[in-house]
Amino acid sequence: MGIKIGGEIERVNGKEMSYSEFVERYMEKNQPVVLTGLMDDWRACRDWVTDDGNPNLQFFATHFGKSKVQVADCGTREYTDQKRLEMTVGEFVEQWRGDSVQEHCTAPSQAGGSKMLLYLKDWHFVKEYPEYTAYTTPMFFCDDWLNTYLDNYRMHNNPNIYSANNDISCSDYRFVYMGAKGTWTPLHADVFRSYSWSANVCGKKQWLFLSPSQSHLVFDRNMKNSVYNIFDDVSETKFPGFAKAIWFECIQEQNDIIFVPSGWYHQVHNLEDTISINHNWFNANNLRWVWDLLLRDYDEAKEYIEDIKEICDDFEGLCQRNLAANTVLGKTYGTIHMQQNWNFDTKKAWIDDMKDLDVIGTCNSQVCTPKDLVMFILHALAESNGG
Repeated sequence: MGIKIGGEIERVNGKEMSYSEFVERYMEKNQPVVLTGLMDDWRACRDWVTDDGNPNLQFFATHFGKSKVQVADCGTREYTDQKRLEMTVGEFVEQWRGDSVQEHCTAPSQAGGSKMLLYLKDWHFVKEYPEYTAYTTPMFFCDDWLNTYLDNYRMHNNPNIYSANNDISCSDYRFVYMGAKGTWTPLHADVFRSYSWSANVCGKKQWLFLSPSQSHLVFDRNMKNSVYNIFDDVSETKFPGFAKAIWFECIQEQNDIIFVPSGWYHQVHNLEDTISINHNWFNANNLRWVWDLLLRDYDEAKEYIEDIKEICDDFEGLCQRNLAANTVLGKTYGTIHMQQNWNFDTKKAWIDDMKDLDVIGTCNSQVCTPKDLVMFILHALAESNGG
């Protein structure tokens, strides 16, 4: 079953657009766009790329080789994602180089053996190497409440739990991805229904996007499981709406940055050896998406364990831990019920929900500094938990 391509993603020179224009044309309308001209002065574009435009693997092995990273085996599915392995950057580079040598030296009749397609994903590079300024976040993406909050708030205050290297307490949503030609990421919508941006330091990617208004078409009859790979022979019986989906295609070149709006499902393939920098973030323009998702997932987490409420000493705490396991740590979620356009009625309903929790009014929605943001979120969480 082939997919239907309905159009391409718009390309804009980022140097010729103001921040207010970007907000009006893409953030507020929740539309994807490719931005060019914003990576000219990035250190990563010099250090991480060889003179012939390929990933500088030796540089990574020499300077960052001991870092432990998560690597996806793109040929092995594990639940709703690809199987993950842990290794050092040095080991990953060695594997990549070995595969490259094998690809060039193996006779055609012997090709297609046991080669694994390994894709380094979700490397918290900025957290690990704060003194190495690989890039500067473009101004369009600087209003980032998510990473600002995580940079200024320790998720664990208990010294018996917190440690400087604790994955959760030190988490952020700034990542480096590295993968050879043929590596890919299955169909998904981004964590928290956040915005994301992805910058190609080198290489070329193919993106397939699906509008939030059509997201239900990639789910099964029970609206629980989504299609894993849109290029598979997708079962019409299990996914009856899939054939109706209209996709938007984008070829991302070196030094292109893609803005991925909230709730847009996408699948990504590396057409060449590729290195990219990726952020997830949210702000006032898409907070409604995040809030709606967390409330839905909280209700679902609570419903699953409702039968043990009477015998549980800390039922609310257990609900919050389940929510964290399902949402904060990056589960693939169910369908999006909100439509792409945020009209007056949906905006008013969302504000009413926030007022019911006394979030708007008490905080006056004034977020001017990192401290303001931390206090705002803590207040919202306290009110949603009943004090």
